[in-house]
Amino acid sequence: MDYEAVIGLETHVQLKTKSKMWCGCANEFGAPPNTNVCPVCLGMPGVLPVANDEALRLSALTGILLNVTVARLAKFDRKNCFYRDVPKN
Repeated sequence: MDYEAVIGLETHVQLKTKSKMWCGCANEFGAPPNTNVCPVCLGMPGVLPVANDEALRLSALTGILLNVTVARLAKFDRKNCFYRDVPKN
């Protein structure tokens, strides 16, 4: 029996966008804590995140420049993890 190794990488990067990935709040380095937030950032009930088009474009461009296979379809699942510094917890 032959096996094929399939390896996926999860990377965390900081893109030079003016707003955050999932809402329109400013992405301002060095801002005072909890100033650039909205109900989407805070994960409040009833709000839905919307992906930042510029961040998606830059991510795909990075993949193309690195000569990797960029998936035609990306699926995002909203997860709920406990973080001590997130107000909703």
